[in-house]
Amino acid sequence: MTETVNLTIKIDPALKEHLKQLALENEISMSQEIVQRLQTSLQTQQHPAVDNQDLVEDVPSPLTSAEVKQLRTLLKKQTKKKK
Repeated sequence: MTETVNLTIKIDPALKEHLKQLALENEISMSQEIVQRLQTSLQTQQHPAVDNQDLVEDVPSPLTSAEVKQLRTLLKKQTKKKK
């Protein structure tokens, strides 16, 4: 058997009763129930920190050469007006 250590924690009485019920349903000890649940929670895959709602960011398409040309023309016109 794997070596184990004792761990004392403080939890809400309702949570303790819930864990007790789950352990009874699964026909295991409360200790086994808690260990299994902790192990499962630690083994879940980590989600990216930025996109926690599975949202997809819209990335605008790059400007075409014609659009770049138009922008340059507009910018040149504005700089001429300022002089």
